[in-house]
Amino acid sequence: MTTASLISVGQRFRDVHQRNFGRPGLEWVVRDIITGTDGLAYARLVSAGDPTKLKSLSFAVLSDRHRFQRVDG
Repeated sequence: MTTASLISVGQRFRDVHQRNFGRPGLEWVVRDIITGTDGLAYARLVSAGDPTKLKSLSFAVLSDRHRFQRVDG
């Protein structure tokens, strides 16, 4: 099974690094999946707590367990 098949629209991921005062990292929802001009797969993410916060991450970064953890919903 490839990394690409493990990430899909609607899935949630949490940044594993704690924020200030020991609060858990932000939770992000996969809004869209794109292929970049470099040919790599990227997930467009929106913050679960603030829909104005957006970012794009490569599948490699999002699937790195040292950086993000999948949140079962």
